[in-house]
Amino acid sequence: MKISMSVMIIFTTLFCIIPFAWFILLGKMNTRKKEKQFKDAIKDNHLLINIKEQWNNNFIAIDASKNILMFIKLSNNEASILKIDLNQIKSCQINRQTKDFKKENKMETELQSLDLEFAFLTKEEIVRLNFYDIKDDFSEEFEMKRIEKWQALIQQSKLNVRLIKPAA
Repeated sequence: MKISMSVMIIFTTLFCIIPFAWFILLGKMNTRKKEKQFKDAIKDNHLLINIKEQWNNNFIAIDASKNILMFIKLSNNEASILKIDLNQIKSCQINRQTKDFKKENKMETELQSLDLEFAFLTKEEIVRLNFYDIKDDFSEEFEMKRIEKWQALIQQSKLNVRLIKPAA
């Protein structure tokens, strides 16, 4: 009786622990695969990254020596890579789209999308880097702080280039 009870406890414990451990292992393997894709893209573009950040399926980095911003977005295991020459940027704006709705007699605001928009000195087109979209991401993870941080870094990078150019 004691042996059969011990065997049942062991099997029950294993049936609870094994799936949990399996999901953790799958998550780590997925994260490593994303990191490898990001590193391969950096290597292929011959960039030396000074500042970088990775979240969800996104990666953003600045190469201060070449003054290039790199943004990578993974979707369906395909990487869309966007390189932006920070010397050519005229302006960098945050585009925040929200939706207001009524909940329990109170008006609440829900973030729909968050983009960083670039206007260039030589081109008329506007380039958008999507930091958050409610259709793709299930939850917000400090996206507003993240986009403000990167806007400040980009503006600081532009300012540093302008200060260095006259001295040359």
